[in-house]
Amino acid sequence: MSTILVSGIPSVVRSAPAVYASRTCRETLRVMFQHPESKCIVVCNSVNEPVGLLMCERFFLKATGRLGMDHFYRESITKLMNRKPLIADLSASPANVRTEAMNRPEPMRNDCIIITSNGKFAGVVYPSDLPQPE
Repeated sequence: MSTILVSGIPSVVRSAPAVYASRTCRETLRVMFQHPESKCIVVCNSVNEPVGLLMCERFFLKATGRLGMDHFYRESITKLMNRKPLIADLSASPANVRTEAMNRPEPMRNDCIIITSNGKFAGVVYPSDLPQPE
């Protein structure tokens, strides 16, 4: 038996729920409640390519803090998602990804980083999981 030590992005990738961009806010809230352990929801197109990101805490605050909930629930999730999330390939250098994450605007620095494999959604990484610079 041999042991292979995995390092880099693959060693810190976490699973996260994903929804299609065609979903409504109500449908996405249901997904969020089905995955209370997740910090985020990734929004994908029909071929599983990520097109946006929802951080669950912000999304929940918007969902519960708005007047006219019926209208909100029918809205497309694309209206609330971050359309320019940080996306990195599975083969990317963790140090480079961390640098990019820390260069985001302050309110977004702790947002999940979407990880892809061959352009398809593979999981997420929390910035806190990436190695600190030495």
